[in-house]
Amino acid sequence: MALASHQAGAHAVAGNRVFPVTLTMDDPGVSDEASVPTFSWVNSGGDTPVNQYGFNFEYDKTITENFGLGLNWGWNLNQVAGGKTAGGFQNLSLTAKYQTYVNAPHELIISVGVVREFGGTGNINQGADRFGSTSPTVYMGKGLGDLPIGMLRPLAVTGEFSYNIQDVRLNSTGDNGGGQNSVNPALSIQYSMPYLQSQVKDVGLPDFFNHLIPLVELTWNVPTGGVVMPQPTTFTIAPGVIYMGDTWEVGVEALIPGNKATGNHVGVIAMFHLFFDDLFPNSLGKPLVDW
Repeated sequence: MALASHQAGAHAVAGNRVFPVTLTMDDPGVSDEASVPTFSWVNSGGDTPVNQYGFNFEYDKTITENFGLGLNWGWNLNQVAGGKTAGGFQNLSLTAKYQTYVNAPHELIISVGVVREFGGTGNINQGADRFGSTSPTVYMGKGLGDLPIGMLRPLAVTGEFSYNIQDVRLNSTGDNGGGQNSVNPALSIQYSMPYLQSQVKDVGLPDFFNHLIPLVELTWNVPTGGVVMPQPTTFTIAPGVIYMGDTWEVGVEALIPGNKATGNHVGVIAMFHLFFDDLFPNSLGKPLVDW
């Protein structure tokens, strides 16, 4: 109980449940925090394999207690085996998110938002899109602590569902630089050792293990629309673990292709995250407007 109450000012919280910041999808809450950075690596495979490194930075700021903005910008490095190495910025994205519903007894959070990608703000030669897009999004988090299931009560599920609308649709010849609209579901299944320790049972583990949250994240990209050469559906499975500190979080996950269209090689993603709500509760970590 002491652990839960100490963290209640930060992250995504519903009752005794603290939802961590996940690596391949957004968490359901609104808070003051930053990823500095999120690092990823994957090998494209094929006849000319390319090592693709990503360094993504995100800053989230609360405007009111339930409404916040998130700024996301990344830099990619592409290394061709036996060839050249080149890097460049990816497009800038801005997220507006409103936390619409919190049910503390049932450990439930629901939020809605819009993600805007600004086309042309990154290096087109390094994979950034020429045109932008807009993605209305719904976020959800549900802990199972309200159910009479014993040692399974630390389980939680978070989800994200968005529809990506391209500013310019890909034409029939595929040469106009446009994109294809897509449905983008995501899901995480988590087991919170902090919740087990504080809300269910002290099983006598060393303190290090009481900060761990093993999880698996599942993400899909499902193109829609009637273009002549439709892009395939991609699916990624990301098992890993998060360590939750009082003012920070670190996580690492494997990136496992779920189908042939996603790739043939396992990658990795890692994140270091700071919680400004706890680090600077009276300045940088509080909402701009106190309503």
